[in-house]
Amino acid sequence: MHLYFIRHGESTSNYGELITGRQNAQLTNLGRVQASAAGHLIAGKGIKIDRIICSPLDRAHDTAKLIANEINYPEADIEVNGMVIERSFGEFEGQPSSVAKGLSDEAIVAGGGEIDAQIRERAHLLLESLKNTEGNVLIVSHTGFGRRLRAVILGVATHETQNFKNADFTDLGEI
Repeated sequence: MHLYFIRHGESTSNYGELITGRQNAQLTNLGRVQASAAGHLIAGKGIKIDRIICSPLDRAHDTAKLIANEINYPEADIEVNGMVIERSFGEFEGQPSSVAKGLSDEAIVAGGGEIDAQIRERAHLLLESLKNTEGNVLIVSHTGFGRRLRAVILGVATHETQNFKNADFTDLGEI
């Protein structure tokens, strides 16, 4: 299987510089343009996507639908999967994103959120569930989950990975 990843297009929370986590946020007009452009890029590269898996949050699901339309992938075949949902920040969701920079895992857990190890475990479980899959798989998710997924694939710590930009098409390679 060849794995690709796209973070959702710009959302209203990204634009407002808020910690979104598991809150639903809609795509902005720019986010919709970014998502369609990502699909156009995939089509232009001649990459046939055999399976799209996305987060249940609107910003990712809507991104997946816009990409699907650009690559002639049936929207009804998009798989919504809770394993690829964004990190929960608990009580910190909706606060300015600058707050997240100073938060320890302990503070996030105390506030009802997830620690790094829990998200990495979801990434590992996703990869295990895909191990007998053939073809090209596209994950449409969030930067928090994407970083952990990339870290698990590379066998590195999460802090050794970079954030994903909105709607960037990333080749994670053969899995």
